Parts: sequence; C-alpha cells; structure tokens
Amino acid sequence: MTTSIKLSEKVLSTFHDFWRVCPNYLYKVLKGGRNSGKSTTIAQRIIYDLMKYNINALCVRKVGETLETSMFEQLLWAIGHMGVEQYWQVRRNPLRLTYLPTETQVLFRGADKPEKIKSIKTHKHPIAILWIEELDEFKTEDEVQVIVNSVLRAELPGALSYSIFFSYNPPKRKQNWVNKKYNTQFLPENVFVHHSDYRDNPHVSEAFKSDAREAQRNSEHKYRWIYLGEPIGGGVVPFDNLNFRAITDGEVDSFDNMRQGIDWGYAADPFAHLRLHYDKKRRRLYFLDEIYGVKMSNREAAGEIKLKNYHDIVSIADSAEPKSIAEMKTYGVKCRGAKKGPGSVEYGEKWLDDLDEIIIDPQRTPNAAREFENIDYQVDKDGNIKSKLEDDDNHSIDATRYACEDDMDRRELKAVQSLY
Repeated sequence: MTTSIKLSEKVLSTFHDFWRVCPNYLYKVLKGGRNSGKSTTIAQRIIYDLMKYNINALCVRKVGETLETSMFEQLLWAIGHMGVEQYWQVRRNPLRLTYLPTETQVLFRGADKPEKIKSIKTHKHPIAILWIEELDEFKTEDEVQVIVNSVLRAELPGALSYSIFFSYNPPKRKQNWVNKKYNTQFLPENVFVHHSDYRDNPHVSEAFKSDAREAQRNSEHKYRWIYLGEPIGGGVVPFDNLNFRAITDGEVDSFDNMRQGIDWGYAADPFAHLRLHYDKKRRRLYFLDEIYGVKMSNREAAGEIKLKNYHDIVSIADSAEPKSIAEMKTYGVKCRGAKKGPGSVEYGEKWLDDLDEIIIDPQRTPNAAREFENIDYQVDKDGNIKSKLEDDDNHSIDATRYACEDDMDRRELKAVQSLY
C-alpha cells in the first residue's frame, strides 16, 4: 500500500516545516502550550515512518502507568486519522502496536523502570525511533541521555537513520534544564526545535478557547506560560535590554572605553574573565571577548589574559579571594578587588538592567550570552519574586558587575546599603 500523506489534508499547517525537515535532524523537539497539536503530529510521523521503513519505535514517559492514556491513545488516534486501521494490530497487555505487512512495532516503556529500557531488544527490525513525551518530567538531562544511549547502540543498515522526538510544555522556570537546553539560540546542528500553541490548532474546541481567554483576563503571565508555552520565570524578565548580534571588527577597533572583570572559579565553577566596552553617552555595554573555563588555575588564566594583551588595563575581580588577586599581580596582570557590601549584588544587577542596551555577540562571548539569556530572578518558598537573580550559572554576570562598578553611582549604592 502507499504511505504518502498529503500535508494539507492530514498534518496541521504549522507543522509542515517540521514534517519536511524531519529526516535532516537527529533530534526533533516539539514544545509549546497546551493543545497545540505537537504530540498529535509526532504520533502521525511515527506511524508514517513505520509504514514506510523497516524500523521499530520506542515510546517513553517518566511514569509507565501514564503511557496507555497518553502516547498509546495518541498513536491509535493517528492510525485512525490516517485511515489505516486495517493494517495495524493493537495489543494492550503489554502495550504494543504492530504494522502487519512488515511487522514493524511501536513499543512502550516507563522510565520508572530503567532496566526494562536498557535491556530492550527486537529481533526483526531495529529500534530507530525514540519518542519521549513530557520531557520536562525528567529531573536531569542525564536521565534522558541514558535512554537515548540505549537506542543509539549500533549503526543502522542501509540508508536508515535514527530519529529522537521530544515533546513537552516548557517549565515555568527559565533555569530548568529543559528550557536551558532547547529555549535558546545556541542549538546544535543536529537539533530541530519547533514551538506552537493552541492558536496554531484549528481543531481546538470553543470551550478551550474560552478558558484561554478567561486565563488571559485573570493573569497574563499564567496565560503566556500555560497556553502559549512560554517559560516566563517569575513573570518579570531580567535584562529585557539584551541585544544578541554580531559586533564587527570595525566596531571593536573604534572602542576605547574598556572594562574588564573576573569571577574566580576552579572545581565545578568556571573562571570567567570578560572584556567589555562601555558607551557611557548612549548607555550601551558591548561584550567583546571572554576567557572562560573550569579548573583553570590563576597561572593559566593570567597566561590567557597576557596572550590577548588584556593585562594593559585593570581587571576588577571578586574580592573574596585576595590571594588570587595578589597572585595575578605577580604574573603581570593588573588586578584589584571589587568594592562589595550589603546590597551591592542587587544594585549591580539593577544597574545593568537599567542600561539602554546590552549588546552581546554570541560568537565572541558564547558563555556570557548563554548566562544572560537563561538567568531568572530568585523566588521564595511561596513563589514570590525576589529582587536578586539566581545564584547559579551566573559567573559572567558577576564578572560584568565587577567590571562596571566604577561606572555605577556610588552615592546611590550607599543609599541602598543604608537600608540593610
């Protein structure tokens, strides 16, 4: 039988680009708000591929008991929607779907029993498709990678290729590993990410739309998170003055108001040295270069700084390590400690947020770009927003604060400190 599918008839138009580029990527990530059609589309693609190629598929959720009422039913719907029920055998104990002409199969496993995933084998056709639904249910990326590695075990025969599908509603917190991995401009070449929401799905019921409108009236932030699938964090965006763009060599040659900052690190925490240009008149901060690495000794860092001829101006560093500052000086690097005190962190972050523009070139300073893109405000145990940023994966941000401390209004900082 033919397995051709007319996109205009079967697949939601918003996913046509996903359908076309699907074979070109190993990882296909569909994220977004509720009822956007992302799981429906993946189910259709899996049924299509198993009818076209001699491969099997494995469907995984964090908790095995949720498989039947979610992924299994979604795939049954796809089979019916495509009008191919007569070619498929359905088993519920254990859950299994079999395409009768070639005996390709869809298997189901829960990640709450990882040994059943590691030991899974199929005798007739290789498992070449993995679909993990509700990716955000997994606490760490490592948990997911173990499952992926269980599938990507051997070279596939002929022209066959692996496909890894992830689907999820983005978690609220920007620093959740899923958001940091896939809600970013820094995607690996083998990853395709598609975002959708209920407005892309013409089959959404009027009742659902009514609920969405009511949620929007009551709380715009909740609406954006649940219905539009935006990782809104605490509801307030830190650094909405960010501009990620290329900074040309010509621009760099014209800059003459350099700033440099250091945040120390060694074991799990990276050393971060940033070189910046501050346009005081236009209140613009440009990120020009970075030295960034884990387990980098002061001697190695000083060598990198001198190699780039960045020892010509003072690097303002975290004053919590006076021995490191003294050591840097012995290597010929101009360095002094930052003037810290109560409220200085919050004030420095506020000063950066108040700039007219923070311009970051992801090619020149990729780690700084990633940190500024992902950072979020802290929240208390009741979910209320604090005035301080998360103290995690913020080494470039701290180095930036130190670098710019002489540009901050010391009188205003003293006024802030008097409140502590």
